[in-house]
Amino acid sequence: MRSQVVGKWVVANAVEIDYVDGAEVFRADMFALSGAYLEFKEGEKGSIYDGEGDVDAFTYTATKENLVLNYIEGDDVTVYHIKELTGSTLSVYEEHIETQKGIVHKEVVEINLMK
Repeated sequence: MRSQVVGKWVVANAVEIDYVDGAEVFRADMFALSGAYLEFKEGEKGSIYDGEGDVDAFTYTATKENLVLNYIEGDDVTVYHIKELTGSTLSVYEEHIETQKGIVHKEVVEINLMK
């Protein structure tokens, strides 16, 4: 699995979708800056380039279902669930769910990348 993700993946588009009790309440395009990409290297290391000159280095673990990024600076971890992975397309999403006063709030970020 790891060898399938190795390479430079350019961000084609990204969207945030918010749900309240299962109903979509918000949808917006996110960063789709020209030049934004993720690069996965051999040895389970990689970097995110935001298109504005900032770079975040990470180590990663790849399974059939998930890409887990552990950022070098700080203790942040991002778990991306893989929707699709081909030789030229990588589609992932992450979600955050919390319940407040019995109401379920879910935020989903979907990112589509091309090699």
